[in-house]
Amino acid sequence: MKYIVIIASLFLITSHAQAQVKPVRKGWHPFTIQWISFNENTPGRVNIKPIGKDEYSIEGEQRDPNTQEYVTIKGTFLNQGRTLKFNGKIISKINSNNNGQPCELTGLFTFKASGVRKYWRLQQMLNCDGETTDYIDIFF
Repeated sequence: MKYIVIIASLFLITSHAQAQVKPVRKGWHPFTIQWISFNENTPGRVNIKPIGKDEYSIEGEQRDPNTQEYVTIKGTFLNQGRTLKFNGKIISKINSNNNGQPCELTGLFTFKASGVRKYWRLQQMLNCDGETTDYIDIFF
C-alpha cells in the first residue's frame, strides 16, 4: 500500500509539472535587439508555427532602413514553458559592434523568460566581437 501511495504521488507531481507548459501562441510576435529598438516603437516581427508536440518553427527579423542594421532569426524551438530550446541561425549586424560586420550564431541556443518578463531573452548574449552584450528578445 505504501508503494502505491508513493507511485500515485509521483504520477500526480509529474502530470502537474507537464500540464504547466502552455502552448506558444502561433502567428506574429514582436522581435527585438536593443540596438535598433531602444526607446522606439518599431519592433521587428517573427512568425511562429507549430510543427510538432511542443515544437515550433520561427522566422523573422528586425531592420532599421536608415542605418541598415538588422537582426534575423530562422530555425526551430522546443517549448519548455519559460524556456525555449532554439536550433537554427541568428544573424545581427550593428554598425558599432563587431567592426560593423555581421555576427552569426548557428546551432543550439536558449531563450528564457525570467521573473515576470513577457518575452524570452537569448541567454548567449555575447556578440561575436567578444565584448558587447546583445539583448535579443522574442515577445509572447
